[in-house]
Amino acid sequence: MNALFFGSSDAPLYGVYHPPKARSGRRTGIVLCAPFGQEYMRSHRAFRQLALMLAKAGYHVFRFDYRGTGDSWGEGDAFTLEGAVADTGLAMEELRDTADVSEITLVGLRLGATVAALAAQEADDLSHLVLWDPVVDGPSYAGSLVGSAHHGESGATARAPSGVSPSGVPSSGTVHAMGFPVGTALRDELMSLRLPGPLRHGGQTLVVLPDDGPGTDEVMRPWQGDGAPSAERAVVPVSGRWDEVDNWGSAMIPQNAIRFIVDWIQNRAR
Repeated sequence: MNALFFGSSDAPLYGVYHPPKARSGRRTGIVLCAPFGQEYMRSHRAFRQLALMLAKAGYHVFRFDYRGTGDSWGEGDAFTLEGAVADTGLAMEELRDTADVSEITLVGLRLGATVAALAAQEADDLSHLVLWDPVVDGPSYAGSLVGSAHHGESGATARAPSGVSPSGVPSSGTVHAMGFPVGTALRDELMSLRLPGPLRHGGQTLVVLPDDGPGTDEVMRPWQGDGAPSAERAVVPVSGRWDEVDNWGSAMIPQNAIRFIVDWIQNRAR
């Protein structure tokens, strides 16, 4: 495991490269796109374990922090979807340069899956796309962030910006959702985010869902349609939810979902 900074010198991004543990001759590099905020914290150990298992299977793996998150450059409210997509492109480029891979697979969780899907539309050498419990309804997700901010509000924990949209989401200012700042630019992006269908890229897509309940068809819609590569749906139940505010800071490590994703990639990616 090699920690490094990459990207521009005036706005460096933090990444961790996991070289393959076996001389498998695999030519695929895998970039992991993390969630945002509280979900980043809850999934950190799960993402690290996923990276280690993929490296053990012989893949070059790279995980990283978007600008404004983790150990990367920028204040918390510097995080935006547009910036995260650009940072994902830089991470893919860094892995190509570091490992000399010929194909890239993107794996994203929650809002990171949305980032991965958007980044996939601009990638020429993407072989596979794994979307784990993706966010496809931006306004609903923005509302959940604001709800978690109100849930955790005590004293100065959250600032109430002026102006509220009809959805109940503040129209300006910074909200602190469980300690993570959600700026106006990110909220504007989320309020206008409804992924169109079908999204296209050159490879295979797997969508991993925690259940097959109401809303599943809406989650699948962006990856279906005439001319789009068929997306495989997999329902892999997990215990708990990534966005549970009552479990602030606690880790979720769903071994069954991690193992399923590793096996799916092993059976398809070179």
